[in-house]
Amino acid sequence: MDAITQFLNAQPAWHWWALGAILLAVEIASTTQYLLWPGIAALIVGVLKFLVPSLDGRLAVFLFAVVAVVATATWKRSAWGRAERDTHGNLNQRSAQYIGRVVRAEVDFVNGRGAVRVDDTRWNAYVIDGSAPVKGDMLQIADADGAELKVQLAPGSLMLGASATG
Repeated sequence: MDAITQFLNAQPAWHWWALGAILLAVEIASTTQYLLWPGIAALIVGVLKFLVPSLDGRLAVFLFAVVAVVATATWKRSAWGRAERDTHGNLNQRSAQYIGRVVRAEVDFVNGRGAVRVDDTRWNAYVIDGSAPVKGDMLQIADADGAELKVQLAPGSLMLGASATG
């Protein structure tokens, strides 16, 4: 036990600063915010060790542990630590991101099925309002079913071709 105490007492301030820098570097790489406060605690203990070189090594380790735990717990319970994170509900659901957009019919719809162009991609689509769009009609995406879009005649647009059925 005396060897450990002597080892801890012999540590200069820059060892704590190096530990703090390593913890902060790992935090930057991981972005979990769990190593942020232990890294800052190590830097604080390094400053204390620099100002008071005779600071007992056991006390330095104790201060590091207490400051790291208290600061982490306080941060996680604070308004900043609980900041609302945007989860992007439509992430990896590309077709769901298009709901509400107005697009142009690429082909004449037959039996309620056809294709529309969204940006640079051609999507299979089917109408849900009973209309029979032709190429060039403006349609609004109402919903998505996997890789197929559910469309309806866009509000305020005139059908170029066939009239609505049913």
